Amino acid sequence: MAERVEEIFQALVDAGIGEDELMAQVKEKETEYQGFMTKQAILYLIAKENGVNVDSSENSEILEHITEEVIDYNDFAIPISEITENMRNIVIAGRLTEIHERREFIKKDGTPGVVGSIQLCDLSECIKVVLWNDQTEIMDNRFFQPQEIIQVIGGYSKKGLNDKLEVHLGRQGKLVLAPKGVILPEVKQQTISTSTEKQFDIIPSKHSIEELYNKEGFIRFVKGIIQIHDFKEFTQKSGEKSFLLKLILSDDSSSITVNIWGLKAVQYVKILENGASVKLINVVVKENSYSNEKEISSTKNTQLEII
Repeated sequence: MAERVEEIFQALVDAGIGEDELMAQVKEKETEYQGFMTKQAILYLIAKENGVNVDSSENSEILEHITEEVIDYNDFAIPISEITENMRNIVIAGRLTEIHERREFIKKDGTPGVVGSIQLCDLSECIKVVLWNDQTEIMDNRFFQPQEIIQVIGGYSKKGLNDKLEVHLGRQGKLVLAPKGVILPEVKQQTISTSTEKQFDIIPSKHSIEELYNKEGFIRFVKGIIQIHDFKEFTQKSGEKSFLLKLILSDDSSSITVNIWGLKAVQYVKILENGASVKLINVVVKENSYSNEKEISSTKNTQLEII
């Protein structure tokens, strides 16, 4: 891995990017992505932004997976119920169920401040998210309304009033309103309110495989019957071995290719049989750039249940 980082770094320098300028770009992206992206991935992203080709085999599906140029925060998302005290770099998504009015206060240094808060709920739990000063500006957006999906990136957890866990945004943290690809299916019916006591219902959502062809991004789960299509071992640029398990997932509506990467591929190929009914949890739907077909890919949080 270290050799590959040095190799890409040198390729960027050879392409005319000064070392000081390159280090500044790396530092900027490390700050932007808050530790979610490796240095190698950052250098790949910088290379792409500067039009520098650092790969020799562009037509490899495996290379596309390894060198994903833009981070998908959904890979780092956790259920709200898994949040514990003093966690950092939290990524969660949920439906906005309560909006609390902002209030002004005077900081210890005598300058004015603003604080606001909201409640987010997913399938597992609800939690209060606290916003400070400029972070509250998103609350002025006319689309910032109950029932909307919100993604929290770069949060940290602490105990607040009555020792209840809260999520606060770090300095580089952010809220994303209606994030692309984030879907919250089968949310239980519940009443949600704002300070004006307006009532809404959260509408359950469920997707057949046919519907996935019109979507892209993170989905909580999908069910179907599998056929094992292929299993192979390959070598990453770091020299490490990895694995790919290809499945065909089908239901009454259609079928779709599923790519399971890494050690999960080894784990699942040992227990799966053709014709098994399964539930895939925390996966991503995206288009294969070579076949132009939608596929399902595993993330580090993917689980497979035989049902």
